[in-house]
Amino acid sequence: MTYTSLTIAALPLLCGLAAAQSTPATGAAQSAAPAQEQLSQADIHVRTGITLLAQLHDVLAKIQDKDTAEEAVPPLMRLEEALTRWSKSTAAMPPLSDLERMEMEDKYLPVIKRLNVRIKSQAERVAAAEFYGSRNLPAALVHIVTNCSM
Repeated sequence: MTYTSLTIAALPLLCGLAAAQSTPATGAAQSAAPAQEQLSQADIHVRTGITLLAQLHDVLAKIQDKDTAEEAVPPLMRLEEALTRWSKSTAAMPPLSDLERMEMEDKYLPVIKRLNVRIKSQAERVAAAEFYGSRNLPAALVHIVTNCSM
């Protein structure tokens, strides 16, 4: 598996986030909207997806050697399950009007794009290091790619 595979898999997730309709995001995603703003179900859902992607980035960023590569596998598998559940729940969301969709894209797409760049960078780094010799890490990432692509 190459970084391109992981990035290609992340893109549909990110696009789904932008068009989607439960908790506030942390880290890079925190500044997406003021805390006092009344959040719609769609906002909460998108923020949850952003949080999951930020967590994916954070797990990848911690990989620095074979030990941390192996340690990343269980959190990646848990994230795969959470992303799969999130993705399936996206389909159950009520459709957004064109105006709502455009507002959501304006509000969240910049954050999603920044996360995509950061995930891609980490994926490239890990792949260039040949997954630090881990046999389990590529399998975990393939699992994410296979099960979380929309």
